[in-house]
Amino acid sequence: MAEAATSTNLKDQAASTSPALAQTLPSDAVLDALKMILLGAPLNEVLTTITRLIEAHSTGMLCSIFLLDEDSLHLRYGVAASLPEAYWAATDGLCIGPNVGSCGTAAYLRQPVFVSDVASDPRWVKYRDFALQNGLRAAWSTPIMSHDGKVLGTFCMYYREVRHPGPGEIQLIDYASRIAGIAIEQKRGEEKLRQDERELRQLIDFLPQHVLVLDSEGFLLHANNMLLDYYGHTLEEMQGPGTDERHKRDLHPDDLERARSERRCGLASGVPFEVEKRMRGKDGRYRWFLFRYNPLLDQQGRVARWFATATDIEDRKQTEQSVRNENLALREQIDRTRCLRT
Repeated sequence: MAEAATSTNLKDQAASTSPALAQTLPSDAVLDALKMILLGAPLNEVLTTITRLIEAHSTGMLCSIFLLDEDSLHLRYGVAASLPEAYWAATDGLCIGPNVGSCGTAAYLRQPVFVSDVASDPRWVKYRDFALQNGLRAAWSTPIMSHDGKVLGTFCMYYREVRHPGPGEIQLIDYASRIAGIAIEQKRGEEKLRQDERELRQLIDFLPQHVLVLDSEGFLLHANNMLLDYYGHTLEEMQGPGTDERHKRDLHPDDLERARSERRCGLASGVPFEVEKRMRGKDGRYRWFLFRYNPLLDQQGRVARWFATATDIEDRKQTEQSVRNENLALREQIDRTRCLRT
């Protein structure tokens, strides 16, 4: 389901370019690059594929992709396989600014910078010698932007001769930067999600009660150590094949139908709900737990995840049972007294 949504998003972003622009590149090659992004290929491999795709469009073109550091000041090469080693070693980590070659200036100004002759352009004063010594004469760069307008890096086309960009080439570099932007955002989104999940796991492991994180359908995503230790299962065992049968064995037989019905109805409601049920621990004994389920809603108001806590209420249940037994005994005594009187 998530993969389908991502696929649609990638297609929408790719389709945002003009039809004429899309026709400048082989459609199969473009789709291959988008598939790599969708399937989670390493960012370096995706960016390399993109540069190779663009380079194949024009003889003598050398492409590179810079990524902007987290400090939003320095550019590091994401891909520079076509550039002379001495050149990229001298320019890796450059600080962006109004006169820092083509890429540093493009990232700083947030707009394309097309330098037709490095030898005479004032923006190349700091790096002119490095470029000319390595045979680089023209450098066209465009910033790679995120969907919310942030600079992610730059895409650059180099030539070994003085060269002015034509309309088709300007469209081509714009198209390349769009595809690269999709790849970079997708990968950073995955990394952010993984980091969020790691932090979530660390957080729930500190909580002094059983905690579960479920997807929108109620399937287990995470469980904290306290819960896993109670059952004597690993997280993989609780998520893997036979999960339903294992849950049946852990749930008290007398609570099975009621508890599963209440849980099913609660998940369908999309609002917080509670279920009381007896669960068997690794020692083979059953204890009462109060499960509280709370939904996490996405921007459209739909349930994205469920967070559930399970609080041990065995003592409370035992007390309630004792009170019920006492009340029952009292009623029986009253009934016997009435019988004797009659």
